[in-house]
Amino acid sequence: MKHERRTVQALLYAVYFIYFFCGMTQCFEGVFLPEFKEYFQLNYQQQMYTMFAKNIPFVLAVAIGYLVKRVGYKNCMTLAMALFGAGTLVLIPGLQTHSYQLVLLGFFLIGVGFNCELVAGNPMLSALGPAKDASSRLNLGNALGAVAQIIAPATLSLIIPAAVVSVRGKLPYMQGLFAALGITLLAVALVTALMRNVDIAAGFTETPDVVGSNAGNIWTNIHLLCGFSVIFLTLGVEAGLFSFYRNYLEDPAVAGLTAHQSQRMFTIYFALFALGRLVGAWAQRKIRPAVYLLFCLAAALVCLAGVVLGKGNVAVAAVTAIGFFISVFFPTLYALAIGGMGERTGQASGLLTMGFVGCALLPVLQGRLADTIGLQNSYVLGIGAYLIAGLYAFKSYRKKGSAAAAAS
Repeated sequence: MKHERRTVQALLYAVYFIYFFCGMTQCFEGVFLPEFKEYFQLNYQQQMYTMFAKNIPFVLAVAIGYLVKRVGYKNCMTLAMALFGAGTLVLIPGLQTHSYQLVLLGFFLIGVGFNCELVAGNPMLSALGPAKDASSRLNLGNALGAVAQIIAPATLSLIIPAAVVSVRGKLPYMQGLFAALGITLLAVALVTALMRNVDIAAGFTETPDVVGSNAGNIWTNIHLLCGFSVIFLTLGVEAGLFSFYRNYLEDPAVAGLTAHQSQRMFTIYFALFALGRLVGAWAQRKIRPAVYLLFCLAAALVCLAGVVLGKGNVAVAAVTAIGFFISVFFPTLYALAIGGMGERTGQASGLLTMGFVGCALLPVLQGRLADTIGLQNSYVLGIGAYLIAGLYAFKSYRKKGSAAAAAS
């Protein structure tokens, strides 16, 4: 029993490390989107094709959920790291040959790897410990990725000299960075392949409000399907906030910051994002997750109003502060939606993770809006998404309260 606990703990720490390192890798890849835009001479919509290529693989999430059931959660994580590493390395020849298509292929492979990581990793975080702390572990795991995303833009000032301002001057540094990250990811894949496995199915529980009704079929579980829809919307808005962050700050009509200044602000954005995840992990041990989520949604709507209407310092503060509040949306919504799915947890995780398709479609839609009505006005897209998410959180709160009353 003691040896099994150590194996479980080792796997939990491995998942935490993977979330940390992959979060840092994705930030390094994403922070260069304005450079990609300039280097390949793209408009806003075309810039967002990188997000489309990276996130469209999530249409396969349900299929990967069934794959997890066959090969196991740990083996799926190994596959995730191998694909993640391969995609990162493909970015190098894409830049060398000035082939945007090859860059998009790299982002597609990264997306498939990220897909596998979340479908396998989130249930592992849920199951590798007490069920009552599942939401907290999910927030902590995702917070580690956010902490890593603080490091990424902060270290760019050390990796790339301040005197290097042209995109072509930055290319050797970008390619060297992608090579180091890709090789490390492949090494992580090898390590996870050699680790001892453990059956985590016992960590999945079925709750009374689910058992006997829709637990056997994910396609008839209304609460789960609504959770997928809300995750689709909120993640899509989050991807737009992340992808256009530097474009927004550097827009002369908004704040007019330089590229160096926007990179520094990106560090602050991710610091607040990570802090939000850490605070969320702690707060949800004390406060019901649905209640905390409602508070964060209300605050995010206030910030979003500042993003759409603000100028100068107000706009900078609003688009940066919103990172704190939106950071808990995915892990908390995921925990609210997947609770009580029992042996169907793998398939349910696949469906919920498919919500990342929103990160493929909504940023492209926002890019189209930005090209048409202006970048600042395009952020109105998020207001409706957050109102719908608030309704779901409120219903989850009412549902949990009714189940607790029935149990007593």
